[in-house]
Amino acid sequence: MAKCGYCNTSILFGGVKDQGVKYYNEDCHASGYFMALANQMSPEAIERFALDLKTGACPKCSKRGVSVDVYKAHRIWSAVILSSWGSYPELSCRSCATKRQVGSILFCGVFGWWGFPRGILGTPVQIFRNFGSMAAGPKSGKPSKLLLNHVKLMTGQNLARDLQTARENAPQV
Repeated sequence: MAKCGYCNTSILFGGVKDQGVKYYNEDCHASGYFMALANQMSPEAIERFALDLKTGACPKCSKRGVSVDVYKAHRIWSAVILSSWGSYPELSCRSCATKRQVGSILFCGVFGWWGFPRGILGTPVQIFRNFGSMAAGPKSGKPSKLLLNHVKLMTGQNLARDLQTARENAPQV
């Protein structure tokens, strides 16, 4: 079974193939391209950008002096035989992340139970994952792996945009 070159999800059918690497979908394909661009930069530069982001203002509440990082919230919703669940990372301060995780617990509690068997089994899992995320969180002053990946993705997107602009502005021969 093939694995996505970006998110490492198993690919049963379809996917996008590019230069011998298979991606889950177009979003993973684009993200894989951005990460490849960012990997051309030095790890020290990426860590410096991540540290600047971590010590900057929260993009959600604009508070300064709070530790900004990437935090995950986990959700599930179900309807009879359909269920959908996932983990959703977001860049924010710890306070904003906790509010979002509490909201996800409430969402799971209201909309998660309505499917059989995945809703009934998956809802407690997602609720406990949210409690675990609230309790754990980043401990050190260093950027987390999620934050470093977020910075790589942003850097890759900026590099791709700069390359596209350079191509558009290049003199025509």
